[in-house]
Amino acid sequence: MSLARQLLSACIGGLTLCTSLMALAAKPFPTATPEEVGLSAPRLQRVDQFIERLQREHKLTGAVTLVARRGKLVSLQALGYADLESRRAMRVDDLFHLQSMTKPIATAVALQLMEQGRLDLQDPVAKFLPEFVDMRVAVARPDAPGGVDRVPVARQITVLDLLTHRAGFAGGLPPRDSPAERLFREAQKTLPADDDFTLEQYVKHLATSPLDAQPGAAFRYGPATTVLGRVIEVVSGQSLDVAFRERVFKPLGMTDTFFAVPEAQRSHVVIPYVLKHGQGLTRLPLDPMNPRFLSAGGNLFGTATDYLRFCQMLLNGGELDGTRVLSRQSVELMRATHVDALPMPFLAGHSFGLGVAVRKADGPAGLLGSPGTFGWSGGYNTYFRIDPAKQLVIALFTQLAFSPLELELQTGFHNLAMQAIDD
Repeated sequence: MSLARQLLSACIGGLTLCTSLMALAAKPFPTATPEEVGLSAPRLQRVDQFIERLQREHKLTGAVTLVARRGKLVSLQALGYADLESRRAMRVDDLFHLQSMTKPIATAVALQLMEQGRLDLQDPVAKFLPEFVDMRVAVARPDAPGGVDRVPVARQITVLDLLTHRAGFAGGLPPRDSPAERLFREAQKTLPADDDFTLEQYVKHLATSPLDAQPGAAFRYGPATTVLGRVIEVVSGQSLDVAFRERVFKPLGMTDTFFAVPEAQRSHVVIPYVLKHGQGLTRLPLDPMNPRFLSAGGNLFGTATDYLRFCQMLLNGGELDGTRVLSRQSVELMRATHVDALPMPFLAGHSFGLGVAVRKADGPAGLLGSPGTFGWSGGYNTYFRIDPAKQLVIALFTQLAFSPLELELQTGFHNLAMQAIDD
């Protein structure tokens, strides 16, 4: 175990005791007491009490939570268990499967390539991936063979369509019973088991399935970011793991975020669970820790403090510790409204930018905080939000598969972290 990881491990009991230890670790994140940055320590404790209540109710095994304001980390807590069966305590340096919180990172890499003039957001995807040059849309038609007609696309899928989930792909959310969805599910059965294929193979396979909607016509949250990952590989000339590492992780000092978890760190991967009616918390199999299929849509592993560095870079307008990862204008483009409303009930009152949801000035968000607050979440209830007006980053890391608890968990954490603001 590295010195940095040992020092972070010693800090599990609370951030305010950690400052002197973290000063010895590589690229330490600045720390402060809650009051020094306008937060109430007693009110902040309500976050811990909330997580502990969910544990007592057997709805959650454990979590890591963090709150940072004005560039200072004020709360970093590990609560409960990383492994319920062995009763291994959660640690602040544990590794979480980030799932869809991989997507904002992929967005940042794509925007870097745009800044370098290597792609344009209006470029057709087929410019880089020729397999998408002749896409069709599946439309129900009783007199057609199999009851399905495949009509030509009105225009090509663009990189911007990938970034905004408007490419028209089947296999997304909200779920639909449509000809394209049925054909997509059948085609998925022909892929090798256990994700034993490459990103290139997956994308070429996806291109053989018809679209569910015309490009640009509708928000379909699905494999668009996975395809974006393959565009990144082709444009950069790097595999996805190398592109992420060289363009984001190394510049930001994110030393514990990766697709393939090093052997020595695999014991720090938090076990995922699902909350089943009548069965309680049920252990799920771990996702591959050395995957062949690298998905920009969702198979990174990482720590809470690593992800904080990415969030703080965005809050700073693209820069951290003197290193610029994105231009300020690119971060503003991420936060701009590209899709006015989202079809997920838990994102009511939000628009969609590039890779992130953005709190609207009006609409029934039901969340404390400021309009313009942005962020995303992952399928195991990892969650982050950045409030530029309040200069605040909040993040929750669990490994609980999406369930009826997700609204209670994410909304509860969000509001309890936000209510601690004193000024």
